[in-house]
Amino acid sequence: MNKPKDIEYLNELSYSYWKAQVLFVAVDMDVFALTAGTGKSSKIIAKKLRTDLRATEMILNALVSLEFLRKIKEIYRNTAISNRYLVKDSPLYQGDRIHHFHNMLDYWSRLNVAVKTGKPVAYDDAEEEVDEKRLREFIRAMHNIGVVQAGKICEELHLKKYRCLLDLAGGQGTYAVRFAEENPKMKAVVFDLPDVIKITREHIKEAGMNGKVATKAGDCLKDSFGKELYDIVFVSNLLHIYKPGENRRILKKCWDSLLKKGIVVIQEFVLNSSKTQPLFSALFSLNMLMGTHRGSSYSYVEMKEWLKDVGFKNIRKVNLDMDSDLIIGHKP
Repeated sequence: MNKPKDIEYLNELSYSYWKAQVLFVAVDMDVFALTAGTGKSSKIIAKKLRTDLRATEMILNALVSLEFLRKIKEIYRNTAISNRYLVKDSPLYQGDRIHHFHNMLDYWSRLNVAVKTGKPVAYDDAEEEVDEKRLREFIRAMHNIGVVQAGKICEELHLKKYRCLLDLAGGQGTYAVRFAEENPKMKAVVFDLPDVIKITREHIKEAGMNGKVATKAGDCLKDSFGKELYDIVFVSNLLHIYKPGENRRILKKCWDSLLKKGIVVIQEFVLNSSKTQPLFSALFSLNMLMGTHRGSSYSYVEMKEWLKDVGFKNIRKVNLDMDSDLIIGHKP
């Protein structure tokens, strides 16, 4: 970098939270529902939102600068990205995931404490009662990314040949429902904590998949997944919560639950061997520092070793969009 570019990079990085905050507020106020279609003026938007007109015009102009809105004379309208991902009735809506990032803002401001102590700062007591509102927000955020990823994963896994799926820590059941829709002959089981499974059952019912997708409540560290029941086990965004020894135990249970010739499919934010790239995965490690006791992003080398130690063969990595990769292992 030359010096002007260096300063530009530092400035861009230092005020990047301004941009995020504009998006957070716009999503929380549901601005994009008002600017859909033919759009509206700042006066009408301020009246609908019950906000100050001057301030409303400022944030709308900032959204234009960020390319989420288009301004034609006095009318503000959504751009394509906003219509596709930021309007609530869109099938690919990402607002819940954006809101989840907004929720993280408070504990990211205490990163210095986490770095000094090595302890999480996202909560005061790991055993505190579950906040149902926060839990539902988190599960909806995971659903947002799942609906985007599921189609690509279906293509990569050639799901037609599988008959019985375990969706481990499957949350709302986004993947299990999508996979079962893709393969009408497949039966699926979503395994997650009891508080989550209540939400899962609601989603399965709404999707009309009762009888195709079942649920099992439990703790992935304490409870068995069964013996030789499944030909595919899907482990999505789970291993980053735990330390390596715990992940080996989880993968051994996956092995035990698989039929011969079955596969385990891990979806994670995978780091390179030096643990410095990709950027999102490196930053996500810090997120796990602040939000878990021993969690982290892991490298492909580490996860491959865990799988090999358990007994999996023909291990390979598949690159996906949105910062995720698949790691697939086969049980002989």
